[in-house]
Amino acid sequence: MITIHRALPLSLLAALALGTLPGCENSAAEGAVAPAEPAPITTQQRVRTVVIRSAPLDSMERASGLVRAFHKATVMAETQARVVSRRVERGQSVALGDTLIELDASRLELELRRAEATLKARWNDLAHAQREFDRGERLAERNAISAQQRDDLRHGLDRARDTHALAEVARDSAERNLADTRITAPFAGRVEDLAVDAGDYVAPGTPVVTLVELSRARVFAGVTAQAAARLEPGSQARVRLAALGGIEVPATLRSIASVASERDGTYVVELWIDAPPAGTRDGMVASVELASSTLDAVPLAPRAGLLRRAGQPEIFVVESDGEREIARRRRLRTRRSSGEWIEVLDGLQDGDRVVVDGQFALRDGAAVIRDDASPAN
Repeated sequence: MITIHRALPLSLLAALALGTLPGCENSAAEGAVAPAEPAPITTQQRVRTVVIRSAPLDSMERASGLVRAFHKATVMAETQARVVSRRVERGQSVALGDTLIELDASRLELELRRAEATLKARWNDLAHAQREFDRGERLAERNAISAQQRDDLRHGLDRARDTHALAEVARDSAERNLADTRITAPFAGRVEDLAVDAGDYVAPGTPVVTLVELSRARVFAGVTAQAAARLEPGSQARVRLAALGGIEVPATLRSIASVASERDGTYVVELWIDAPPAGTRDGMVASVELASSTLDAVPLAPRAGLLRRAGQPEIFVVESDGEREIARRRRLRTRRSSGEWIEVLDGLQDGDRVVVDGQFALRDGAAVIRDDASPAN
Protein backbone atom coordinates (compact mmCIF):
# COMPACT_ATOMS: atom_id res chain seq x y z
CA MET A 1 0.00 0.00 0.00
CA ILE A 2 1.37 3.34 -1.03
CA THR A 3 1.24 6.17 1.39
CA ILE A 4 0.79 9.66 -0.03
CA HIS A 5 2.00 12.54 2.08
CA ARG A 6 -0.56 15.28 2.08
CA ALA A 7 1.99 18.04 2.66
CA LEU A 8 5.66 18.44 2.26
CA PRO A 9 7.75 20.91 4.21
CA LEU A 10 8.34 24.20 2.37
CA SER A 11 12.10 23.77 2.74
CA LEU A 12 11.92 20.46 0.96
CA LEU A 13 9.90 21.88 -1.90
CA ALA A 14 12.40 24.72 -2.36
CA ALA A 15 15.29 22.30 -2.36
CA LEU A 16 13.61 20.19 -5.00
CA ALA A 17 12.98 23.27 -7.22
CA LEU A 18 16.57 24.41 -6.99
CA GLY A 19 18.03 20.95 -7.37
CA THR A 20 20.08 21.24 -4.22
CA LEU A 21 19.07 18.06 -2.54
CA PRO A 22 21.87 15.66 -1.79
CA GLY A 23 22.63 13.58 -4.85
CA CYS A 24 21.08 16.08 -7.29
CA GLU A 25 24.12 18.33 -7.96
CA ASN A 26 25.20 16.57 -11.16
CA SER A 27 21.78 16.60 -12.74
CA ALA A 28 21.37 20.35 -12.11
CA ALA A 29 24.73 21.16 -13.62
CA GLU A 30 23.93 19.15 -16.69
CA GLY A 31 20.55 20.79 -17.28
CA ALA A 32 21.42 24.51 -16.68
CA VAL A 33 22.89 26.95 -19.37
CA ALA A 34 25.36 29.59 -18.08
CA PRO A 35 24.55 33.15 -19.25
CA ALA A 36 27.01 34.74 -21.79
CA GLU A 37 29.44 37.29 -20.39
CA PRO A 38 28.57 40.85 -21.71
CA ALA A 39 31.01 42.39 -24.27
CA PRO A 40 33.00 45.36 -23.02
CA ILE A 41 31.78 48.78 -24.26
CA THR A 42 34.31 50.53 -26.54
CA THR A 43 34.82 54.18 -25.59
CA GLN A 44 37.63 54.97 -28.06
CA GLN A 45 36.80 56.36 -31.51
CA ARG A 46 38.81 55.49 -34.59
CA VAL A 47 39.99 58.54 -36.54
CA ARG A 48 42.28 59.27 -39.45
CA THR A 49 45.04 61.88 -39.12
CA VAL A 50 47.76 63.72 -41.00
CA VAL A 51 50.93 65.37 -39.71
CA ILE A 52 51.31 69.14 -40.02
CA ARG A 53 54.29 70.51 -41.98
CA SER A 54 55.28 74.10 -42.73
CA ALA A 55 55.71 75.18 -46.35
CA PRO A 56 54.97 78.17 -48.60
CA LEU A 57 51.44 77.97 -49.90
CA ASP A 58 51.21 77.83 -53.65
CA SER A 59 47.84 79.29 -54.54
CA MET A 60 45.99 80.34 -57.65
CA GLU A 61 44.58 83.81 -58.21
CA ARG A 62 41.59 83.68 -60.55
CA ALA A 63 40.54 86.37 -62.98
CA SER A 64 38.63 86.87 -66.21
CA GLY A 65 40.38 88.28 -69.25
CA LEU A 66 40.40 88.72 -73.01
CA VAL A 67 42.57 87.08 -75.65
CA ARG A 68 44.38 89.45 -77.97
CA ALA A 69 46.45 88.75 -81.06
CA PHE A 70 50.16 88.87 -80.30
CA HIS A 71 50.54 91.43 -83.09
CA LYS A 72 47.72 93.35 -84.68
CA ALA A 73 48.30 96.24 -87.07
CA THR A 74 46.38 98.35 -89.52
CA VAL A 75 48.85 98.84 -92.37
CA MET A 76 48.53 102.29 -93.97
CA ALA A 77 49.73 103.85 -97.19
CA GLU A 78 52.79 106.08 -96.82
CA THR A 79 52.63 107.77 -100.20
CA GLN A 80 49.90 108.97 -102.53
CA ALA A 81 49.12 106.94 -105.62
CA ARG A 82 46.47 104.76 -107.20
CA VAL A 83 46.12 101.07 -106.29
CA VAL A 84 47.30 98.88 -109.16
CA SER A 85 46.80 95.44 -107.67
CA ARG A 86 45.89 93.64 -104.47
CA ARG A 87 48.23 90.73 -103.89
CA VAL A 88 46.42 89.12 -100.92
CA GLU A 89 42.91 88.19 -99.81
CA ARG A 90 41.19 87.94 -96.42
CA GLY A 91 42.29 84.96 -94.37
CA GLN A 92 45.54 84.52 -96.28
CA SER A 93 48.74 83.89 -94.36
CA VAL A 94 51.73 86.05 -95.23
CA ALA A 95 55.39 86.16 -94.27
CA LEU A 96 57.42 89.14 -93.18
CA GLY A 97 58.08 91.40 -96.20
CA ASP A 98 55.48 89.85 -98.51
CA THR A 99 53.80 92.34 -100.85
CA LEU A 100 50.23 93.17 -99.84
CA ILE A 101 49.27 96.07 -102.12
CA GLU A 102 50.93 97.56 -105.21
CA LEU A 103 50.48 101.24 -106.10
CA ASP A 104 51.03 103.04 -109.38
CA ALA A 105 54.74 103.94 -109.47
CA SER A 106 54.94 105.82 -112.81
CA ARG A 107 54.66 109.34 -111.38
CA LEU A 108 57.06 108.57 -108.56
CA GLU A 109 59.57 107.12 -111.01
CA LEU A 110 59.52 110.49 -112.80
CA GLU A 111 60.02 112.26 -109.48
CA LEU A 112 63.03 110.08 -108.81
CA ARG A 113 64.53 110.82 -112.24
CA ARG A 114 64.03 114.56 -111.65
CA ALA A 115 65.66 114.33 -108.23
CA GLU A 116 68.63 112.42 -109.63
CA ALA A 117 69.11 114.99 -112.42
CA THR A 118 68.97 117.85 -109.90
CA LEU A 119 71.49 116.07 -107.71
CA LYS A 120 73.84 115.69 -110.66
CA ALA A 121 73.58 119.42 -111.43
CA ARG A 122 74.24 120.33 -107.82
CA TRP A 123 77.26 118.04 -107.89
CA ASN A 124 78.68 119.95 -110.84
CA ASP A 125 78.06 123.25 -109.04
CA LEU A 126 79.87 121.93 -105.98
CA ALA A 127 82.84 120.76 -108.03
CA HIS A 128 83.09 124.17 -109.75
CA ALA A 129 82.89 126.03 -106.43
CA GLN A 130 85.61 123.78 -105.01
CA ARG A 131 87.94 124.53 -107.95
CA GLU A 132 87.32 128.28 -107.64
CA PHE A 133 88.02 128.19 -103.95
CA ASP A 134 91.27 126.21 -104.42
CA ARG A 135 92.48 128.69 -107.03
CA GLY A 136 91.63 131.61 -104.77
CA GLU A 137 93.65 130.03 -101.97
CA ARG A 138 96.71 129.85 -104.24
CA LEU A 139 96.24 133.49 -105.24
CA ALA A 140 95.81 134.50 -101.64
CA GLU A 141 99.18 132.95 -100.80
CA ARG A 142 100.72 135.48 -103.25
CA ASN A 143 98.45 138.26 -102.01
CA ALA A 144 96.92 138.40 -105.50
CA ILE A 145 93.32 138.71 -104.25
CA SER A 146 91.70 140.68 -101.48
CA ALA A 147 90.30 139.23 -98.25
CA GLN A 148 86.79 140.06 -99.46
CA GLN A 149 87.29 138.03 -102.63
CA ARG A 150 88.62 135.13 -100.59
CA ASP A 151 85.55 135.24 -98.29
CA ASP A 152 83.23 135.30 -101.30
CA LEU A 153 84.88 132.18 -102.69
CA ARG A 154 84.52 130.41 -99.33
CA HIS A 155 80.87 131.43 -99.14
CA GLY A 156 80.23 130.13 -102.66
CA LEU A 157 81.74 126.76 -101.74
CA ASP A 158 79.61 126.46 -98.59
CA ARG A 159 76.47 127.32 -100.52
CA ALA A 160 77.26 124.73 -103.18
CA ARG A 161 77.72 122.09 -100.49
CA ASP A 162 74.36 122.96 -98.92
CA THR A 163 72.46 122.82 -102.19
CA HIS A 164 74.11 119.50 -102.99
CA ALA A 165 73.03 118.13 -99.61
CA LEU A 166 69.45 119.28 -100.23
CA ALA A 167 69.50 117.58 -103.64
CA GLU A 168 70.62 114.34 -101.96
CA VAL A 169 67.69 114.55 -99.51
CA ALA A 170 65.27 115.11 -102.41
CA ARG A 171 66.71 112.11 -104.21
CA ASP A 172 66.44 109.91 -101.09
CA SER A 173 62.86 111.05 -100.53
CA ALA A 174 61.93 110.20 -104.11
CA GLU A 175 63.48 106.75 -103.71
CA ARG A 176 61.52 106.21 -100.49
CA ASN A 177 58.24 107.28 -102.09
CA LEU A 178 58.88 104.93 -104.96
CA ALA A 179 59.62 102.06 -102.59
CA ASP A 180 56.41 102.86 -100.69
CA THR A 181 54.37 102.00 -103.74
CA ARG A 182 54.93 98.37 -102.71
CA ILE A 183 53.13 97.96 -99.37
CA THR A 184 54.58 94.95 -97.51
CA ALA A 185 53.76 92.92 -94.41
CA PRO A 186 55.48 94.30 -91.26
CA PHE A 187 55.33 90.86 -89.63
CA ALA A 188 54.26 87.32 -90.42
CA GLY A 189 50.56 86.84 -89.84
CA ARG A 190 47.10 86.55 -91.32
CA VAL A 191 45.22 89.08 -93.41
CA GLU A 192 42.17 90.02 -91.37
CA ASP A 193 40.72 92.82 -93.49
CA LEU A 194 41.29 94.69 -96.75
CA ALA A 195 40.20 98.31 -97.06
CA VAL A 196 41.15 99.05 -100.70
CA ASP A 197 40.84 97.52 -104.12
CA ALA A 198 42.40 98.11 -107.54
CA GLY A 199 41.63 101.61 -108.78
CA ASP A 200 41.28 103.23 -105.35
CA TYR A 201 43.38 106.31 -104.71
CA VAL A 202 45.29 106.42 -101.43
CA ALA A 203 47.18 109.10 -99.58
CA PRO A 204 49.59 108.90 -96.65
CA GLY A 205 47.64 107.55 -93.68
CA THR A 206 44.98 105.69 -95.66
CA PRO A 207 44.27 102.24 -94.06
CA VAL A 208 44.75 99.44 -96.57
CA VAL A 209 45.21 96.10 -94.74
CA THR A 210 44.59 94.77 -91.21
CA LEU A 211 47.10 92.09 -90.25
CA VAL A 212 47.08 89.86 -87.15
CA GLU A 213 49.50 87.32 -85.73
CA LEU A 214 47.97 84.51 -83.69
CA SER A 215 50.83 82.03 -83.73
CA ARG A 216 51.21 83.46 -80.23
CA ALA A 217 48.60 85.28 -78.17
CA ARG A 218 48.35 87.76 -75.34
CA VAL A 219 45.79 87.64 -72.54
CA PHE A 220 44.89 90.73 -70.52
CA ALA A 221 43.07 90.40 -67.18
CA GLY A 222 42.42 92.57 -64.12
CA VAL A 223 43.37 91.56 -60.56
CA THR A 224 42.98 93.17 -57.16
CA ALA A 225 45.77 95.09 -55.44
CA GLN A 226 46.26 92.22 -52.97
CA ALA A 227 46.62 89.71 -55.79
CA ALA A 228 48.95 92.00 -57.74
CA ALA A 229 51.25 92.23 -54.71
CA ARG A 230 51.59 88.42 -54.61
CA LEU A 231 52.26 87.90 -58.32
CA GLU A 232 55.67 87.84 -59.96
CA PRO A 233 56.49 88.26 -63.67
CA GLY A 234 57.74 85.03 -65.19
CA SER A 235 55.47 82.80 -63.10
CA GLN A 236 53.37 80.17 -64.81
CA ALA A 237 49.62 80.41 -65.28
CA ARG A 238 46.73 78.52 -66.84
CA VAL A 239 44.25 79.94 -69.33
CA ARG A 240 40.92 78.26 -70.04
CA LEU A 241 39.03 79.14 -73.23
CA ALA A 242 35.31 78.49 -72.88
CA ALA A 243 34.65 79.15 -76.57
CA LEU A 244 36.91 76.21 -77.45
CA GLY A 245 35.18 73.74 -75.15
CA GLY A 246 37.00 74.80 -72.00
CA ILE A 247 40.42 73.75 -73.29
CA GLU A 248 43.22 74.71 -70.90
CA VAL A 249 46.60 76.01 -72.10
CA PRO A 250 49.74 77.10 -70.22
CA ALA A 251 50.74 80.75 -70.19
CA THR A 252 53.49 82.95 -68.73
CA LEU A 253 52.86 86.10 -66.73
CA ARG A 254 54.79 88.90 -68.46
CA SER A 255 53.82 92.11 -66.66
CA ILE A 256 51.75 93.55 -63.81
CA ALA A 257 50.44 97.11 -64.01
CA SER A 258 51.54 99.60 -61.34
CA VAL A 259 48.58 101.91 -61.93
CA ALA A 260 44.96 100.84 -61.36
CA SER A 261 42.53 100.94 -64.23
CA GLU A 262 40.21 103.96 -64.14
CA ARG A 263 37.39 101.78 -65.42
CA ASP A 264 37.15 99.24 -62.58
CA GLY A 265 40.11 99.85 -60.25
CA THR A 266 41.86 96.58 -61.05
CA TYR A 267 45.49 96.11 -62.05
CA VAL A 268 45.99 94.79 -65.56
CA VAL A 269 48.23 91.74 -65.99
CA GLU A 270 49.53 90.55 -69.35
CA LEU A 271 50.13 86.88 -70.11
CA TRP A 272 51.68 85.27 -73.17
CA ILE A 273 50.49 82.01 -74.71
CA ASP A 274 53.29 80.55 -76.81
CA ALA A 275 51.20 77.89 -78.53
CA PRO A 276 47.52 78.86 -78.74
CA PRO A 277 45.16 76.02 -79.71
CA ALA A 278 43.64 75.94 -83.16
CA GLY A 279 40.68 78.25 -83.42
CA THR A 280 42.01 80.88 -81.02
CA ARG A 281 40.68 84.30 -81.97
CA ASP A 282 41.25 87.86 -80.90
CA GLY A 283 38.59 88.95 -78.37
CA MET A 284 37.79 85.54 -76.87
CA VAL A 285 36.94 85.47 -73.17
CA ALA A 286 39.49 83.62 -71.04
CA SER A 287 39.45 82.33 -67.45
CA VAL A 288 42.89 82.87 -65.95
CA GLU A 289 44.52 81.10 -63.00
CA LEU A 290 47.69 82.82 -61.81
CA ALA A 291 50.14 81.06 -59.50
CA SER A 292 51.22 83.03 -56.43
CA SER A 293 53.09 82.07 -53.29
CA THR A 294 53.84 83.49 -49.87
CA LEU A 295 57.39 84.50 -49.02
CA ASP A 296 57.29 82.67 -45.65
CA ALA A 297 56.67 79.04 -44.79
CA VAL A 298 53.78 78.55 -42.34
CA PRO A 299 51.96 75.43 -41.08
CA LEU A 300 49.47 74.16 -43.64
CA ALA A 301 46.29 72.56 -42.30
CA PRO A 302 44.14 70.21 -44.41
CA ARG A 303 40.79 71.71 -45.32
CA ALA A 304 39.17 68.29 -44.67
CA GLY A 305 39.82 68.58 -40.93
CA LEU A 306 38.48 72.10 -40.48
CA LEU A 307 35.48 72.72 -38.23
CA ARG A 308 33.68 75.95 -37.38
CA ARG A 309 32.16 76.93 -34.06
CA ALA A 310 30.62 80.36 -33.62
CA GLY A 311 32.12 81.32 -36.95
CA GLN A 312 35.69 80.53 -35.81
CA PRO A 313 37.85 77.82 -37.46
CA GLU A 314 38.84 74.90 -35.24
CA ILE A 315 40.51 71.53 -35.63
CA PHE A 316 41.08 68.42 -33.51
CA VAL A 317 44.68 67.51 -32.64
CA VAL A 318 45.59 64.05 -31.34
CA GLU A 319 47.79 64.23 -28.22
CA SER A 320 49.28 61.45 -26.07
CA ASP A 321 47.91 61.05 -22.53
CA GLY A 322 50.01 58.32 -21.01
CA GLU A 323 48.91 55.07 -22.65
CA ARG A 324 45.97 56.66 -24.48
CA GLU A 325 45.61 59.18 -27.26
CA ILE A 326 43.25 62.09 -26.70
CA ALA A 327 41.58 64.44 -29.21
CA ARG A 328 41.99 68.10 -28.24
CA ARG A 329 40.09 70.93 -29.88
CA ARG A 330 42.27 73.82 -31.14
CA ARG A 331 41.08 77.24 -32.31
CA LEU A 332 42.98 78.48 -35.36
CA ARG A 333 43.90 81.81 -36.88
CA THR A 334 44.08 81.26 -40.63
CA ARG A 335 45.13 83.25 -43.67
CA ARG A 336 44.85 82.14 -47.30
CA SER A 337 43.76 78.81 -48.71
CA SER A 338 44.55 76.94 -51.89
CA GLY A 339 42.94 73.69 -52.92
CA GLU A 340 43.01 71.34 -49.92
CA TRP A 341 45.35 73.41 -47.74
CA ILE A 342 44.95 76.44 -45.48
CA GLU A 343 47.66 78.68 -44.02
CA VAL A 344 47.61 78.64 -40.19
CA LEU A 345 49.10 81.65 -38.43
CA ASP A 346 48.28 80.49 -34.90
CA GLY A 347 47.05 77.26 -33.33
CA LEU A 348 49.23 74.62 -35.00
CA GLN A 349 52.88 73.81 -35.30
CA ASP A 350 55.03 71.33 -37.17
CA GLY A 351 54.55 67.76 -35.97
CA ASP A 352 50.97 68.20 -34.75
CA ARG A 353 48.77 65.34 -35.86
CA VAL A 354 45.31 66.59 -36.84
CA VAL A 355 42.12 64.61 -37.41
CA VAL A 356 40.81 64.64 -40.99
CA ASP A 357 38.19 61.88 -40.73
CA GLY A 358 35.86 61.23 -37.79
CA GLN A 359 36.14 64.69 -36.25
CA PHE A 360 32.44 65.51 -36.46
CA ALA A 361 31.58 62.94 -33.76
CA LEU A 362 34.45 63.93 -31.44
CA ARG A 363 34.31 65.92 -28.25
CA ASP A 364 37.20 67.66 -26.59
CA GLY A 365 39.19 65.15 -24.51
CA ALA A 366 37.72 62.04 -26.17
CA ALA A 367 39.96 58.98 -26.40
CA VAL A 368 40.75 57.96 -29.96
CA ILE A 369 42.41 55.19 -31.90
CA ARG A 370 44.53 56.69 -34.64
CA ASP A 371 44.55 55.14 -38.08
CA ASP A 372 48.28 54.65 -38.60
CA ALA A 373 47.73 53.68 -42.23
CA SER A 374 46.48 57.15 -43.15
CA PRO A 375 48.67 59.26 -45.43
CA ALA A 376 50.64 62.10 -43.88
CA ASN A 377 51.18 65.52 -45.34
